[in-house]
Amino acid sequence: MTFDPAKIMQSAPGAYTTIGGREYLYFVGTGYLGLHGHPEILRATCEATMKYGMGSATSRRAFGNTPPMVDVEARAAEFFGMDDAFYFMSGYLGNSVVVQAIGGTFDVVLIDESSHYSVRDAAVLSQKPMFTFGNRDPDSLAAVLKEQCTDGRRPLVITDGVFPVRGALAPVREYYEILKAYPGSALSVDDAHALGAVGPLGRGSLDQAGLPWETVNTNVQPKDGPRLFLAGTLSKAFGGFGGIVPGSADFIAHIHDDSPYFRAANPVSPGVAAGCARALELVRDHPEMLTRLHANVKLVRDGLRGLGIEVDDVPVPIVCVVLDTVERMQRVQAELMEQGILIAYNPKYSDLGPKGGIRIAVFATHTEQMIQRLIDGVAKVLAS
Repeated sequence: MTFDPAKIMQSAPGAYTTIGGREYLYFVGTGYLGLHGHPEILRATCEATMKYGMGSATSRRAFGNTPPMVDVEARAAEFFGMDDAFYFMSGYLGNSVVVQAIGGTFDVVLIDESSHYSVRDAAVLSQKPMFTFGNRDPDSLAAVLKEQCTDGRRPLVITDGVFPVRGALAPVREYYEILKAYPGSALSVDDAHALGAVGPLGRGSLDQAGLPWETVNTNVQPKDGPRLFLAGTLSKAFGGFGGIVPGSADFIAHIHDDSPYFRAANPVSPGVAAGCARALELVRDHPEMLTRLHANVKLVRDGLRGLGIEVDDVPVPIVCVVLDTVERMQRVQAELMEQGILIAYNPKYSDLGPKGGIRIAVFATHTEQMIQRLIDGVAKVLAS
């Protein structure tokens, strides 16, 4: 297989990134806090790799628990204010980890029709009847629940917390209130694009919505509402790699007992784990990174609105622009690239309509001048 040399990344992703031999002002990807090339993270990764090697070459059930693996889970538990955490090889598997952990506690799965592919894979893995409801539509969810959850059937609702290209927040508070009418119900979010970037502490969409954090990822069924679950990744805002599920001690112990990703699979490289642990410490110790990110998100959204472009008013570092034609969106991407500015036109993704959309990723490391250059560049293209 050959790859277009002009699209090969030749540096760590950051505010400026080298692609195909040219440095671009970069508004692509998922490096929301700008940590993928942070020197302290790279140093921790290199030092741990030299000490522990590339991998443990055995499962964690055997002898695969290296000190960096233990450390990243301790740092994640601390960051999310929970007892423990489970760290594994890919954030894509997070929904599957959660669904397997709570198997037997639900009878039917309902998923947002625009949820990420990993949500659908997890729903299929459950081997329970699966139904979809309208994208971010509480009324649609209520209708499907009324039709499918008769005779005491316990529903599990799964949705993206933040949709990966549209950047839209799921109305999880409304879902939570609807599910109160269904004893034994549960709500689970794929928070890959929210952890580290959304919420007052970077804990994601459930915390942003003000839902009871003490009930998230536990084995206890609350008396007055559905169970709450989340899965995420350290490969986006945190600048590392691998999936993360924080939770109560008994919930994580249950995953250790039952999950094949613990008892049968090789864990993440010790070097990567050490880098992720350092990233979690940096985000904990420097809350100003999240403050800068949220300020930059507002600057981008306000700037685009000033050009007459309609964008959602949400505190999410993904800004989606949908113009009247595909050709116009492709031209915006191409002409900005000529100006040395990279954005992404996505023709197709799980949460996009038939025309696709332009996705602009905002980083904490973008400056006001960089953002103004982006806005001026878009204005120039649209005026031509």
